[in-house]
Amino acid sequence: MKYAVSVTDTSKVQSIEKSGKLILEELERFSEQLRTISSYNSPRGIVFHDVPSATELYSTIPLPAYTSRDLIHLHPVVETWKELYRPSAAGVPQAEKYYDSLTVKDVAVIAAHELTHHADVFHSEFETWDEEDARDMWFEEGLCFYIPRTLMLRKDRCQTIMEVERLLIDKFKEEYGTYPLDQFGAAGYRGGSSEALSAAFYDYWRSTHVVSVLAEKYCGGSVHSLLGIYREWVEGTSDESLQQFFVTYFSLTKKESEALWLL
Repeated sequence: MKYAVSVTDTSKVQSIEKSGKLILEELERFSEQLRTISSYNSPRGIVFHDVPSATELYSTIPLPAYTSRDLIHLHPVVETWKELYRPSAAGVPQAEKYYDSLTVKDVAVIAAHELTHHADVFHSEFETWDEEDARDMWFEEGLCFYIPRTLMLRKDRCQTIMEVERLLIDKFKEEYGTYPLDQFGAAGYRGGSSEALSAAFYDYWRSTHVVSVLAEKYCGGSVHSLLGIYREWVEGTSDESLQQFFVTYFSLTKKESEALWLL
């Protein structure tokens, strides 16, 4: 994949490029693994930024990782991501320990999340989502973390981050609410008033958790099975929302559905 470097502080060019190349190596390996799950349209390239370039010059999104105009944009430096995540640990010891232990591989998972958005399995182009598509945003966002984690991280590392995020969901649910996932982003920068990064992370945590439960509890640990069920919904004629389709398909009780924020 082609890459470019964009910085507002030219003294950071070499360090940004060096970190970016490490991420790119991981991303190239992941791209081959992703093809075992879905074909995808490769983005034109990836731009490695310093934080002001990513969040102020190219975008106003507070997180320095996103896709725009068929390019992945990413700040690749591990220490910066530790600083970004630490406040969201909110005094939870397991979360603090995990975020302090971030490596290049963990940042590469964030880049792989962006690449997974380009998978052909999804029913719409994520850059042109309309209001109806946005209702189902949670599923794509959750898959785009679940797939890279399961393919790129050791099993114990993957289990650790999933447990950390479950603890953080419990930590923040009173502050941000337990609204259904079709309101993805309601707490954070997409639709809420909170500027805290934890508010932005909250629905990514919840979506990834639900995708993992659907895959591992209801699909026997097979993401291929879950994607097959999703394609049934895409290709069907029902007017059911994706959430209601899952509730019906898996015969979920009201209590189970509410626990997964599907109702």
